[in-house]
Amino acid sequence: MATTKSLQRGSSTVEFALVAALLLTLLFGIMELGRIFLVWNAAQEVTRRAARNAAILGFGFTPFIQYDAVLNPEATSGTIAFPGIGEITNWTVSIQFMTGTFGALTAISSPPASAAINRSNCAQGLNPCVKAVQATLCVPGSDPCQPVSYLPTVLPGTSLQLFLPVSTVTLPLESAGAPG
Repeated sequence: MATTKSLQRGSSTVEFALVAALLLTLLFGIMELGRIFLVWNAAQEVTRRAARNAAILGFGFTPFIQYDAVLNPEATSGTIAFPGIGEITNWTVSIQFMTGTFGALTAISSPPASAAINRSNCAQGLNPCVKAVQATLCVPGSDPCQPVSYLPTVLPGTSLQLFLPVSTVTLPLESAGAPG
């Protein structure tokens, strides 16, 4: 006849396996949630850096601004990802020069060749007169801007796909020749 002790043999292992599975799932979920917040914050920071640099540097520096936005200003070619976040690259940073007044800005397809020409155009009321710059994080070449996809890394094998918010920062031009 089997005793109570022999019937419960291994029950601790089964209980541990059930509890450990739940705890590991919770732990990985918390880690992934933290990574989501990191990526969303990085998206905001990348667009802020790109808009700020474009407002200061002006025309003709778009590749440098894109590389610097993803924290790699030494790069000169290729695709560079934000450190630790492969979804955000220099190609997902879009920079547009804008004309008009804040609240009614429109994109300019080709900005003036220099800050001096822009100052002259603005002083004379000619177009293009660039007054602002807009940096956006979106899928390269998408019009209208499509959000960049985010794939969870802590939970491999899941089909869950999220999208980063379309982060947009608009700033007035500074040293690039916009009138004060």
